[in-house]
Amino acid sequence: MTQKVLDEKKLLEILELAKIGEQQLKEISEMATAMAEKYQGWYEEGMARKQEEEGEK
Repeated sequence: MTQKVLDEKKLLEILELAKIGEQQLKEISEMATAMAEKYQGWYEEGMARKQEEEGEK
């Protein structure tokens, strides 16, 4: 019985660590998505500016 209780405690610890890791990965993913969207906006603005400059020539 003692071994089973220890195993259950260890499993609960592992589950808690997995939940924390999942939350951290979600936050990192959201930050990466925000950065990608910002970069995409800059890229599109730069391309639009380049096309305008080429059209003026």
